[in-house]
Amino acid sequence: MKRLILIAVTCCCVFIWSCGGCQKPASENNTQMVSGHQTNKIPSEIAGTWQMRDGVWQMTIEPNGVVSSAVIPLMQCTIRPHQTTHVPMKDGNVSDFTGGDLFAEYDSTVRELSVYIELKNFLIRFFEIRTGGNQLDSFIGPVSEDGLVWKPGWINVFDYGPEFPMDANIIEPAPCVFDKVEVDKPAAEEKAK
Repeated sequence: MKRLILIAVTCCCVFIWSCGGCQKPASENNTQMVSGHQTNKIPSEIAGTWQMRDGVWQMTIEPNGVVSSAVIPLMQCTIRPHQTTHVPMKDGNVSDFTGGDLFAEYDSTVRELSVYIELKNFLIRFFEIRTGGNQLDSFIGPVSEDGLVWKPGWINVFDYGPEFPMDANIIEPAPCVFDKVEVDKPAAEEKAK
């Protein structure tokens, strides 16, 4: 019986070793793991800061696929991957916004940029009112040939609790336009504080 178990364990180990031993490293196929997601490297003409034309959204995409910061419409606060932003309120309370996975992918064959912004958790405190929840925003669409205009469809999925229910039947992309902008680093860092 021990011999049969030893043979079975050996076969399993050989099978597992053979399945995992022939894969290309991520750097060879231009992909990498970002926040637990397989992404590709972002070309320098696509990486940078993108500002929504008629909205608050602004996001900074790094060459490794990480979205290092995003200004979101909710309280117009800046969130960062896996960090909590504290926003002082006019009544003296402090509201908290915790970013989750923020990452980008780019398909150069069709010039399509996809960005995913997860607000993992938020709690707005204003006088006696407490509102919290989470949301996931995705932006998927083509980038212009000159790399300066991005026209994604925007999908927002949220859970703000029973007070603000989301109608699951109306999850459709809303068209929007982003422009690539130059950001003054010291001013951007000061604004983020």
